[in-house]
Amino acid sequence: MTSQLDKPSQWATGNDAPTEKQKSFMSTLAAEKGAQNINPNELNKSEASITINDLKNKATQNPGATAGEPIQNPDTWTTGDDKASGKQTGYIAAMAREAGEVCLFGAVLPYCTQSQNL
Repeated sequence: MTSQLDKPSQWATGNDAPTEKQKSFMSTLAAEKGAQNINPNELNKSEASITINDLKNKATQNPGATAGEPIQNPDTWTTGDDKASGKQTGYIAAMAREAGEVCLFGAVLPYCTQSQNL
């Protein structure tokens, strides 16, 4: 079922200037997707919505890019021997559950394994 929200060209305010959020999001998407010649100030609210949807569906400019060198070398971290924080252990435990693993939290590092290996 299609609603009027799905048809920006039929919006009562479609000819108004785009909102600041639309302009900002459109600029961010255009940069991420490598889209050139998009000027949010030249579009109305309806056109901005359509452009945003088109940009969201466009392939990323460089999808095969690989991660570069780490920002910091973990061997140089001054907190490397500290116990993981509660948020860190919670995140690790949640990721382990998703992977079907169980984690045992020791003094410094958690030990995670498939549950049948315990």
